[in-house]
Amino acid sequence: MTSHRRSALLLGLVWLVDGCSGGLDRLGPTAIDEGVVLYVHANFVGSSQQIATDVPDLSAVEGPCGGGDESSPTWNDCVSSIRVLPGWGATLYGDKRFKGATLTVTADVPDLKAVTGECSRSFNDCLSSIKVYRR
Repeated sequence: MTSHRRSALLLGLVWLVDGCSGGLDRLGPTAIDEGVVLYVHANFVGSSQQIATDVPDLSAVEGPCGGGDESSPTWNDCVSSIRVLPGWGATLYGDKRFKGATLTVTADVPDLKAVTGECSRSFNDCLSSIKVYRR
C-alpha cells in the first residue's frame, strides 16, 4: 500500500470514528428542512443558527453574543426567537447539560420575552442547552 493510500485510509478512519462519537461534532451542516433555527433577536431577525441535534452547552457553539471576557462569542444566553421547522420540536433549558427551567416548543416563538420564565421573568436570552427531536 502506498504512503498516499495509507494516509487517505487513516484520515477516513479518523473521520468515521469522530463522526460516530456524537455530541457537538455533529452540529456541522444541517439539512435545510431539519431541526430548529435560533435567532439573536425577536421576530426571527439577526444572526441565526440551525440545529438538528441535542446541544448540552450552547457556549460551545460559536455565535453572536460575547460574555464580556476574551472568550469567543457563543449562543449561550443569546436566543430571542426560535423557528421550529415542520415535523420538529425542541426542549429549551435555562442551564447547561439539560438542567434548569424548561420550555418545550413545537411551533415558532417570535419573541421569547413574551414567554414567562425564571430568568428576568422570561426565556429571552436565557437558554444554555437544547434537545431537538422529530415529532
